[in-house]
This record gives sequence, C-alpha cells and structure tokens, in this order.
Amino acid sequence: MQIESTAPPDAATALAAMFAPRGVAVLGATEGTSATGQAKLGAAAVEYLLAHGYEGELYPVNPSRTEVLGRRCYPSVTEIEGQVDLALIILPAAACPQAMRECAAKGVKAAVVLSSGFSEAGEEELEAELVAIAHQGGIRFTGPNTAGVVGVGEALCASFSMVCSMESFRGGEIAFVTQSGALGGSLLGRGMDQGIGFSHWISTGNEADLTTPDYIEYLIAQDSVKVITLFLEGVSDGERFREACDAAAEAGIPIIAYKTGRSEVAARAAASHTGALAGSDAVFEAICAQHGVVRVEDVGALFSVALAFAWAGEKLPGGRNLASVSGSGGIGGVAADECELAGMAMPELSTETQEAIRAHVPAFAAVGNPVDVTGQIRSSPTGYQEAVRQVLADPDIDGVLLLVTMVSEPRASFYGREISKLAAEAEKPVIVAWCGALSVAQEGYPMLSEHRVPNFLTVREAVRAMAALAGYGAFRARRAKRAKEAVA
Repeated sequence: MQIESTAPPDAATALAAMFAPRGVAVLGATEGTSATGQAKLGAAAVEYLLAHGYEGELYPVNPSRTEVLGRRCYPSVTEIEGQVDLALIILPAAACPQAMRECAAKGVKAAVVLSSGFSEAGEEELEAELVAIAHQGGIRFTGPNTAGVVGVGEALCASFSMVCSMESFRGGEIAFVTQSGALGGSLLGRGMDQGIGFSHWISTGNEADLTTPDYIEYLIAQDSVKVITLFLEGVSDGERFREACDAAAEAGIPIIAYKTGRSEVAARAAASHTGALAGSDAVFEAICAQHGVVRVEDVGALFSVALAFAWAGEKLPGGRNLASVSGSGGIGGVAADECELAGMAMPELSTETQEAIRAHVPAFAAVGNPVDVTGQIRSSPTGYQEAVRQVLADPDIDGVLLLVTMVSEPRASFYGREISKLAAEAEKPVIVAWCGALSVAQEGYPMLSEHRVPNFLTVREAVRAMAALAGYGAFRARRAKRAKEAVA
C-alpha cells in the first residue's frame, strides 16, 4: 500500500488528538476471555473505553469478526467511514507496520501501540520501520510496548491495563508519566485507593517516537495539571529532558521523579524490558538540581510528595525551619529526629512566641519546639487552635507539622475540623501526620483530605513532604533572583 508522504505533526498537536479524539479505532479488537479467565487484550481495550465513558465514535477493527460487543467491526481501518483521530494497535509485532500504513492512509493523527516484541525484545529494525512508516504518514505514537494512556478529564481510557478495571478514575491535578506499564498501573491503582486523584496517566513504553519530554511539555500546558510525577528507568536524550524540565520550571509546575538505575542490576533490568538506556545517574541528579525536579528515593513517596504540592499550592516554605505541635512529647522527639535526617531544622521558638503559647496551654506544657500541648488541652475548646496560631505567627518558622496521636470521636472530628480551618487561614504550609488508629476517627480524619490538607500516616512521610516543598521553594527563589538580576 502506497501512502502519501505527510510531515508528522508536532508532539503537542498529536497529543491533543490522542487525548481528545473524535473517533478511536481499536486494531485487534475482539471479545471473550483468555485461558486465565481475564478478558483478551483486544477485548479489554474496547471494554475499558466504553466503561470509562468515552463519548466519541468507537470503531473495532478485526478482519476475522463482523461485530464486537454489539458494535460493527471493520476488516480494516481504511474502511471506516467516520473520522479516526486515534488508533489503538493490539496486534502481533510483525503485523504492526502494515497496520500503521493503513492508519496513515486513513488520516489517523495519533496512535497508541500496545503491542510488544520490538526493541525490548531485540527487534530494533522492526521498531525503526514502524517509526519511519508513522512519520511518513503524518502519525505520532506512544509506545510500542506500552500499557496505554488515560485522560481522566477527557474520559479517555486507551489502555488494556487491569488498573482500568477499577470502577472509575479518581480525578485530580496530578499527571503520572511512567516508563513501566505494569508497575505504573500498580502505583496508579494504589494511589487512587489512598484517595489521590489524577489528571492523566501515560505509559510511555519504548518511547520509539513520543518521549517523556514530549509528554512533560504537553502536560504543563493543560489547565488540569498542577503537578507531574515521573517513574523513570532511563533518559535517552538528556538535552531534551533538560529542556522539558526547564519549561516546567518556567510554568511553575513541579516535577516529582523516581528513577531506577542507581545500581548495575537495575540498569540491566531497565534495558531488558523497555530497551531504555539508564544513562549516568550523576547527570540525571545534576539535571534535577539545576531545574528543580524533586527526586524521591522511595517509589512509595512519589504520590504522597506530589499530593503535598498539589494541595499546598503556592504555600511553599521560605526556609527549612519547622515547628511541630502535638499532644505527645514522644512524637515531637520523633519529628525532631526526622527533621535532622531530612535536612530540616527545628529551632527553638522565640521568647515572645513561647510566652504567647503559654497563655493557652497547661503550665507544664513544653513550648520551646517541638511544642507539646499535652493531653490536658482537651479541657480547653480553643487552646489547641490558639497555640498553633502562635507557632504559625513566629517569623522564624517556615512551616508547621501538626502531629496527631491516638484520638477517637468526637475528638477526631475536632482535629479534622479545626486543623482544616487553621491550614486554610495560614500563609505557611501546614502538614499533618495522623499517627493514631483510623478505625476510631471515622469522621474526623477524612475531613483533612476533604479540605485538601496534606496528611500522612507517619511522621517521616510528613517531614519528607515538607522537605520537598522547602527544596522546591528554595529553587523557585533562586530562579526568581537570577531572572531579576538578568533584567537589571
């Protein structure tokens, strides 16, 4: 089949078509289940598009079928009468080049190649052929060897990942770009289980065409995106990655990244299943430092730190001095230790602040920092709130940790309600570590998330999130200073 050569669209144009397609063709659509009882991949892709509310035209394509899930099935994408902006390709690798030719002939703008068996399996020439055909025909694509893409606001679920079997996607401001499809789906699902909302999920696959920097540059232009999270196994083009991170910094969109490949074993693992080159970890670290990318050391912290950014907004610490308020001297000591480990400080509060706090707490309370208002604070309807306000007012304190130990209802609701008010009125970031049992705080604890107060179940998570905010705040301040000096 001869196709007329057409210049491929820029990445932003292609991604706009990918996430808001008027019509989607699923090449390899089918019905039924596999021997394991799971829906066949070609069936899952169609089912998930329908289940998550895609409102455009959906065209199953399979020459062996005339109908899929009650919809007309076409022998070729070229025989579809309507407009097809996006093609999902779920075929054996050897059949993908011809499928891409047919998509080009149809005028498809973007594709998601879910098929495996390309560079990650040693088939570099087959992958190069696929790219050449796509570009000649004016198509940009995600993959191959991808788990797909999801646009929550666009009600687009172009994926066969089993994370899509969740009844609905929890919407939010966090975009997630991952070079691991299987782990990415796992992290996405766990995050939603924990109440975290997402705007986009992109499994990049082998990045034969569209790459992580392309997705970053697209996402920072979307109003729905406030934070970008990355799970990386390798960066093939350091300069393009640097440019994308700089664009994100200019737009004020934080990037939170976890990258494997620190060890030789991890680097080999990345290459073996994605075809990615891990590159120099030192170079990656330097790019992060230069462009404000927040690198987390624990993959489990990827979304918790992102949530702190999404909910804290522009309330970034002006420095690294923290104060903690709790009803337990023990947990205050834990916070002090964690601050030191995270490069944060817990200085003694000013004499004026300590005297102001003493007016609202029992005489035997500790008011130096950490502040222990003691369990007796329960006798006062306003003592806790006033103590926190005085700590927030201390000019030498940049952020406040509110540490909640074991509380049950109705005290749990008191904390949920009053902390939410305190966080809303504060000009500094407030982060909560709720360390008691949630089973007896059924009404109070959820109030924090309802009011977008960053909250965690351990002191370490809370401190590390505040440290990330402080690091990014310092980066923003340095960047602003350089820009001002350049103008002067």
